[in-house]
Amino acid sequence: MSLSRVASRRAFTLIELLVVIAIIAILIGLLLPAVQKIRAAASRLRCQNNMKQIALAMHNYHQATGAFPSPDNRDTQLSWHIYLLPYLEQGNLYEQFSQATGSYTLVNGNKNDPHGFTRPVFYQCSASLDIEKGAKNDFAPAESVNGQFPYTTHYYGIGGPVGTNPTTGTAYAVSPGTTFEGADMSSEGMFVIKQNISLNTVLDGSSNTLLVGEMSWAEPIKGTRYRTWVRGGETANHISGIRNVALPINSHDIKPYMNMAMGSKHDGGTNFAFADGSIRFVRQTITMDTYKALASRAGQEVANDY
Repeated sequence: MSLSRVASRRAFTLIELLVVIAIIAILIGLLLPAVQKIRAAASRLRCQNNMKQIALAMHNYHQATGAFPSPDNRDTQLSWHIYLLPYLEQGNLYEQFSQATGSYTLVNGNKNDPHGFTRPVFYQCSASLDIEKGAKNDFAPAESVNGQFPYTTHYYGIGGPVGTNPTTGTAYAVSPGTTFEGADMSSEGMFVIKQNISLNTVLDGSSNTLLVGEMSWAEPIKGTRYRTWVRGGETANHISGIRNVALPINSHDIKPYMNMAMGSKHDGGTNFAFADGSIRFVRQTITMDTYKALASRAGQEVANDY
């Protein structure tokens, strides 16, 4: 037998090669969606871990002070995110913030605005766009320092529901003098302007009351109006670190500012921390009646279908 005939038997034919390539392509096609699902699940778990740390810090703050933090400090104009830092093992960063009365920006000599360039631990979801850059869509020009945009937060205090209580048929209460872009801030949630809410006021049950929600969606055309994570509120009619529950999850509406919807890059819903410290993924298919019921701390509603 000649060597040429042996070599010809060992070689692949064109058809065999094409079959092997086709099989490999099919396997890759089956594998990629699985890998993407694993990555998405891991990202959601990381986000939930962030919220768990925030919830634990909230309860440690409550234990130390007797209530949860106010959504903002009217003297320093700093967000509740700042006052939670010592309970997130970020005491050194907290000490760098000035507690002097005045603007949180450089305008009045307060040096807090540049701290927005420090990426906040536990305050950002890894699934969100541009997380490494820190910049988000539609930052207000006043938020930049020397032309650079600071980091934002993806976790917002729940100010409460607006609209009609489905159980009592009456309007949810709002804080007077807080009208901005045609909407008022709710006064029935866990974060109320100029107030520190304690657990003993949560008559609906802490396991049925939203505390902090995720808003990390991106809207390239309309923008998402994100702000620096250090900003609380410089006026009485809007606060950067909280949102009302008025719109469906992932609805991507940007006005009114205080009613911007919770939502995320996670498929089908977004994460919430409840007042009992638990973390749950709430589907965007939740009914608005149930969603608003979860957002109130003492609305007497029944919420059991989420």
